[in-house]
Amino acid sequence: MFEKGHSKVGGRKKGTPNKVTLIKADDLLLELDVNPIQKLIEIAESDEATLDQRINCYKEIAKYTYPRLKLQELWVSPPENSAPTVIELVAGAGTSTST
Repeated sequence: MFEKGHSKVGGRKKGTPNKVTLIKADDLLLELDVNPIQKLIEIAESDEATLDQRINCYKEIAKYTYPRLKLQELWVSPPENSAPTVIELVAGAGTSTST
């Protein structure tokens, strides 16, 4: 039950844009004929861009072009009662092993 004087709990964070605001931003980009990804590419490939700026541009572009991979753990347990594998090295035809 709400009691006056308590801080806000849950819900959207202050300043979170609603869908209408996001749609307006997309419409504005279309109206101005601006493609943000293309602009990032142009910045990254410009002669004036520093290495840090290029890296940051490419990192941003990658977010929209490649799926983000999940961390996966792999646990391998050795088979029970297995004998060690022996690998023998032999000289191939036409090679000499003497020095």
